[in-house]
Amino acid sequence: MTMPLLDITGDVCPMTFVKVKMGLHRVPPPGILTVRLKEEALKNVISSLKAEGHRVTNVSREEGIFLLEVTKAG
Repeated sequence: MTMPLLDITGDVCPMTFVKVKMGLHRVPPPGILTVRLKEEALKNVISSLKAEGHRVTNVSREEGIFLLEVTKAG
């Protein structure tokens, strides 16, 4: 089973977190959502996810784009 992927590389704050939040609504807990984003949005998206109880379980980088694996809070 593949994890859902959300690409927000073309978005800017605050829409980045709004789109991640909407993406998480489509994932049943404790599902995982993979998010592609630019470095500018990285810190704000991670802190907003943690504030809402979600866990960022992995952060990787490929060619200037970051990939977050987010485990949805139950």
